[in-house]
Amino acid sequence: MMLMVMSSSDISFSSDIKLNESSKKEFFKPVVEKLTERGVATEFIDKIIEYENTEFSDRFVKINVTGYLNKADYSSHYNKTSVNKTKQFLKSNINLLELAEIKYNVPKEVIASVLWVETRHGSYLGNSHVASVYLSTAMCSEPQYIEMNIKNLHDKFKGSKDELAQLETRIYERSEKKSNWAIDQLVALEKIEKISPVHPLDLKGSWAGAFGISQFIPTSYVSWAVDGDGDGEINLYHLPDAIFSVANYLKSNGWGISEEEMRAAVFHYNNSSAYVDAVLKLADFITDKPPQSENQGSLPYLERHDRATAGNE
Repeated sequence: MMLMVMSSSDISFSSDIKLNESSKKEFFKPVVEKLTERGVATEFIDKIIEYENTEFSDRFVKINVTGYLNKADYSSHYNKTSVNKTKQFLKSNINLLELAEIKYNVPKEVIASVLWVETRHGSYLGNSHVASVYLSTAMCSEPQYIEMNIKNLHDKFKGSKDELAQLETRIYERSEKKSNWAIDQLVALEKIEKISPVHPLDLKGSWAGAFGISQFIPTSYVSWAVDGDGDGEINLYHLPDAIFSVANYLKSNGWGISEEEMRAAVFHYNNSSAYVDAVLKLADFITDKPPQSENQGSLPYLERHDRATAGNE
C-alpha cells in the first residue's frame, strides 16, 4: 500500500488568477473547445466564462486531483453534539422525513444523518463559486497544472521512490479523469439553467462544486433531485426538496435491506469508507431502539426493516 503522508496543511494553495473579460475566454480555451465538442451552446459558454464572479483558482486544480491523499476524519460527525443536533432535526422535521421514508423506503435517520454530515442541516453550505470550481478543475489536465501537482507532491511526499513514482502516475490518470468529470458537470450546469429556480451562475458550494443543503453536484441534480413539497420547482436550498432528493438518490443508487446495499448506496453519495461509517454510525445513534446485546448488529434500522417486511415474504 502506498504511504499517504500529505495532510491538508501540507498542500499549499496560491492565490486566484484575476482575469479580465477578454482574457478569460483565451485562458479557458481548452475547456471551451471540450464544451463545444459536447454540444454546449456558445451562448451558455460565454455567459459562464464572462460572468464577473467567474475566476480561475489553482486551489481547485490541486484539491480535486490530489485531495484524495488526505485521510478524511469524520469522527466529529457522530460525537455528542452531532447526535443531539441531529436528534433535534429529526424531531423538528419528523413529518417530512417520515413521508420521504415511506416513499423511498430509506430510513429517516439516514436522511437526517446525510444532511448533517454534508451541511450541518443547511447551516454550512460553502462559499466556492460552483462554475469557477468546474472551469478551474477542467484545466487540470493541461501540462502546466499536471506539472504543478507533481511538483507539489515532490515537495511534500516523504515516502519511497517507488511510492512516489506510483503517485506520479496516479496524478496523470486523475488529472484526465477529473478534467472529464468537470466537463460533465459544466454540461449539466447548462441543463440546470433550464430547470432550476436558482441560476447556475449564482450557485455557491464546496470545493468539489457540490451545492444546496444536500450538496449535490450538477450531474446528481439532473439525475436525482426531486420536488419534495410539490411547488413545481426543485430547489436544493429548500429543506423539503433536499430531504426527498437525498432519499431518492440513495434509493436510486441501490439502497436496500442488506448492510452491503446500504453501505454501497451511501458510498455512491461520497466515495469514502470513513464517510459511510460516519453516516451510518450517526443514524444508529439517533435511532430509538431497545438496548442491544453484544451479538446484535450496529444497524437497528436494518433490523426494524426486516421485522416490518417479514410478513410480506
